[in-house]
Amino acid sequence: MSIVIRRLGRADAVSFHALRLEGFRLHEREFRFAPEDEAGLSLEDVAARLARDAVFGACDGDALVGVAGLAFSGGAKTRHKALLWGMYLRAAYRGAGVADRLMSALMDEARGRAEMVTLTVIHGNARATRFYERWGFVAYGVEPRAVRTSGGDYLDEAMMALRLDANPTPSS
Repeated sequence: MSIVIRRLGRADAVSFHALRLEGFRLHEREFRFAPEDEAGLSLEDVAARLARDAVFGACDGDALVGVAGLAFSGGAKTRHKALLWGMYLRAAYRGAGVADRLMSALMDEARGRAEMVTLTVIHGNARATRFYERWGFVAYGVEPRAVRTSGGDYLDEAMMALRLDANPTPSS
C-alpha cells in the first residue's frame, strides 16, 4: 500500500464529495451530519470548501481513501483556534498508520496558524476518542443529545481540544 497524503484542491471536489457521502451513509452513528445534509451541495460549493479550508486526503494511487479538514477561525477574538472536521478513512486502510499521517498533515498545517485545535466526536466512539487522545486532545465537555439519528436515537457529543504548544506529536 503506497499512500500519499496531500492537500486537496478544487479539482478534487467530485472524489471528496463522494467519499464524504460514503462515510455519512456507512457510519451514521459516528458523524453529526447525514448524507442528505451534503447531497444537495453543488460541486462549486464543495470546491469552495476545499479552497477555503485546509483539507487533506489520503490517496492510494488515484483513489481518495481518507480525508480530514481544518477550518480556521477568522474572528479577531477567535483566530487563535482551528476546528478539525470530517475525518474519515475507509475501513480497509484503518490500523495501518494512515490516520496518523493525515493527522500529522493537519497538525503541520495548524502550527503557526493556530494555538489550539478543537473537534467534536460522538460520545462512545471509543476508537476515535482513543485516537484523538493519543494525539493529545483532551475532552472538556459533553453536549447531551447533540445528534439525532434517522432512527430517532439521541447521541451525545464530546468536545475535545488540543493546545498545540502542549503536545505536538502523538504518544504511544
